[in-house]
Amino acid sequence: MRKLNVTVLILASAAFAATLSPAGAAQDGSGRAPFERLCAERGGPSHHPELAGRLAEYLDLNDAQKAAFKEFHDTRKKSIEDAKTTLCANKPDLSSFEARLVFGQAFLEARLNALKAENPKLIAFYNSLDVRQKEKFDRFRERSGRE
Repeated sequence: MRKLNVTVLILASAAFAATLSPAGAAQDGSGRAPFERLCAERGGPSHHPELAGRLAEYLDLNDAQKAAFKEFHDTRKKSIEDAKTTLCANKPDLSSFEARLVFGQAFLEARLNALKAENPKLIAFYNSLDVRQKEKFDRFRERSGRE
């Protein structure tokens, strides 16, 4: 699990580094810098509640599992909102390479803190599933391209 999280962080950092380059901002099409894209209001939550609802329905959860899933989902939502609040509190100066690296590091640290908050709840939820549900959960996450 730890190796998986490290791999996810490496991939996220590579993807984020590409968006931090001046060329990356131009290719985006939005013409906005990474900070604006990250901190913009998107007209809805960034934790994909519809996907969570589909997963819960797909797994056919019992009441105890629904409670564990809700606890995980609420923790995930809060960790994402906290990370966004932390990162978006002050607009960084991204004009230099060094400043972009510092912002990228802050982004990854915020995501790591979110994972540390989320993972115990996700593990507790996963452990509440029976073998059939775990197989379905694993397939669902593979299809979703998740860690």
